[in-house]
Amino acid sequence: MPNLDLSAPAATHAAAPRRDLIGPLILGAGGFFLLGMRQTFTVPLTFGLSLGQFLLYLAAPAWVLFGRAGSRSPIANRWLILATLAYLTASLVSYGAAMSRGTVPRGIVFADRYIFGDLTLSAMVIAIVVMITTGDQVLLLLKGLVLGGALSAAFAIVKLVAGIDPAPMFILPGLKASDFVLVTNLARGGVERPQGSAGHPLELAGVLTVIIPLGLAVVVCARAKGQRTWPWILCTALMAGGALTTVSRSAIVGLTAALVVMAWRWPVQRFAALLLAAAAAIGVGALAQLQVFSALVQSFTTVTTDSSIASRGVGAAYVASHYRDHFWIGQGTGMYPAYRQPVLDNQYLSRLMETGAFGLVSFVLLVGVALLLALRASAAADPLVAELASAVSGSLAALAVIAVILDVSGFIQIWTVTWILIALSTVVWRLRRQPVSSSGGGQPSWAG
Repeated sequence: MPNLDLSAPAATHAAAPRRDLIGPLILGAGGFFLLGMRQTFTVPLTFGLSLGQFLLYLAAPAWVLFGRAGSRSPIANRWLILATLAYLTASLVSYGAAMSRGTVPRGIVFADRYIFGDLTLSAMVIAIVVMITTGDQVLLLLKGLVLGGALSAAFAIVKLVAGIDPAPMFILPGLKASDFVLVTNLARGGVERPQGSAGHPLELAGVLTVIIPLGLAVVVCARAKGQRTWPWILCTALMAGGALTTVSRSAIVGLTAALVVMAWRWPVQRFAALLLAAAAAIGVGALAQLQVFSALVQSFTTVTTDSSIASRGVGAAYVASHYRDHFWIGQGTGMYPAYRQPVLDNQYLSRLMETGAFGLVSFVLLVGVALLLALRASAAADPLVAELASAVSGSLAALAVIAVILDVSGFIQIWTVTWILIALSTVVWRLRRQPVSSSGGGQPSWAG
């Protein structure tokens, strides 16, 4: 039986849990629609926000302000607060300097949009830190993200196998549809790479790679609690398959980074089972001579002649020649695409060019602090917290690597997921400091 406080009225016990779940449910729904639905489907009168953005950026913070009025706010890690403030300060200083110097009209539009995004994402981080206070609530948010990622991956697999793209059909009544297309030539190695619900195959690969460690944590937690695991195993398998359909090197490199960070705390049986599953998948792909498998292998064997690698080289050379032009504060937050400059496809170089050395250091510091917090929490005595923190740290490690290949701030889905992971790092760090019984169901059986 549940451990109830018999001194409190019965109505309190009936209402409080449901009220405490409203905020996490909003976040979980936002995570699902963020990843499962194209972000070109927007909510009217919200300045172009998608349904996922609306729930995460506006609805969740609004619940913090009005639904939790008078309640005690949980603590956040001071180092993460300082890192977040440093990041925002670098963006605002660069924005102000660019406006004072003068810029092209498109630069103003891009910069305004970027600053608005930073501020709304910061509000979302506050909402997550305030509303997610137990391990079970963390799981609720992760399940929303995993379901959304699995749906997007399923769309990609259907597109690759059947040639039908279901993603444009998944739109709720009342949303506005846009026909914006980011890129049209998506082929690599003879494979027309699908993008699922993402804005680009590279974003799909990055999002799924970052979410897969969270899916593994949901599977392990469900198994330890005696709940059904097959739905979450299916979702995680779909995400792995969807990532491979993009024929993206970032998926392999990112998952390797996540595995390095996570596996050293895993039981030997889990690590061995994962390696066997990966070996079996590779064997099936090789024996069946799947075109996706051969194209993925080819993408690694032809890196010296690959056009995307050459393009990144051109961008890196351009940065090496021009980053000193505005060394400390950059050419303007979010303004790089407004000028005739080579494509970078690298978040670190983009941050350096737009916000200077101050901005680059602040971004590295922000991701680094979040990763360290999650790693520290992965040593928690409560196995539930340790499992969740391990997954968050693996996802952050994958993200840090993918940011070398993709300018993540230019894509709504993976950039929002970045800030969700940053917020969750302080949540799991805080849970580690609490007694085992307060984390939302952690028991010795979690360790298995």
